[in-house]
Amino acid sequence: MSDKKQWRFEPLDSWFFREARAFGTSGNNELSSLFPPSARTVAGAVRTLIGETQGVDWQQFAQDGEYADLKRWIGFGDDLGTLKITGPYPLWKGERLYPAPLHLLGKGEKYVFLKPGEPVECDLGKVRLPQLAIVLPGAKPLESVWLDGADLKRVLCSENPKTVYRSSDLYDVEPRLGIARNNAQRTAADGLLYQTRHLRPRPELSIGVTVSSIPSELHPAHGITRFGGEGRASSVTIGEAALLPAASKQQSQNLLLMLLTHADFGDQRWLPAEFKSSEQNGIRVWCGQLHGVDLILHSAVLGKAAREGGWDLLNQKPRPVKSQIPAGSVYFCTVTGDPKAAVDALHGQHIGNETALGRGQLAVGFWKF
Repeated sequence: MSDKKQWRFEPLDSWFFREARAFGTSGNNELSSLFPPSARTVAGAVRTLIGETQGVDWQQFAQDGEYADLKRWIGFGDDLGTLKITGPYPLWKGERLYPAPLHLLGKGEKYVFLKPGEPVECDLGKVRLPQLAIVLPGAKPLESVWLDGADLKRVLCSENPKTVYRSSDLYDVEPRLGIARNNAQRTAADGLLYQTRHLRPRPELSIGVTVSSIPSELHPAHGITRFGGEGRASSVTIGEAALLPAASKQQSQNLLLMLLTHADFGDQRWLPAEFKSSEQNGIRVWCGQLHGVDLILHSAVLGKAAREGGWDLLNQKPRPVKSQIPAGSVYFCTVTGDPKAAVDALHGQHIGNETALGRGQLAVGFWKF
């Protein structure tokens, strides 16, 4: 039996997954909520519930030498031990949803795809930039749009989706006003107001994450834990891990690599460190190897940088804010070897840094020149 389990978080109230900006940034005192939550937020909730079910005294846990066996599995601070997560991802009626690939553009019920265009001269040199396969005036990238597994498989083969899930289908946004209290005087502190935007999920919505590489007895059957900002409670149930939809059986040297989760390539890079600039027939390309597969990268469609910060509980200070390549970004590659072996080696795997946090999970599709 696999050691992978799916943890399902269902709200008992609203959710608030704070964005990376600080209160008061550029004169703004309102903070929005991320969706889905960051990987560190979910990993923290998983580790907390495991610790609670094991009867951990957290003050003792923070001391060297205490709970050494448990720390081996769930780690301490930034060290996750052997624990690995995949996700997080929305669950709609218990089924996993995936971010829409960013080479898919839409207007109303009509869709069109981006693909590498003819070589052009630009600040990057002579390169193939993404261009529309068919002109559709007014078409825009499908940001904050989600697909089920069947539609993801269609889109990764340049077929139109049948159903898309927009943020407004999954949850409502609730503005909240908060105050600072002077508990000694039982009054509100002068001038200290703040605003947040909570998420009110539909009854069908929950958040899933696949947890692995820990003993089965550390997975609780169920529980309630604080989840996200303001310690909002969520119920947790544990079940069998959801399987990633199988890759298409098409045979082509042109592989489309899509990020299912945010990726961290370090040093403000937009592609994995394994790729180096090269030239092919006078056109700039990037050559590299991922999981033993030799690839040539021709073009990419990237979304806005995903900014992630958070609070360091161990050191009681904010985490440095980092920029990541957002989920949904796609890379147009060609494989120099056997395409079937390449798909088997890459589909569902992780690339980049902090893969134990689920970063950089890949789905593989195909594209045409």
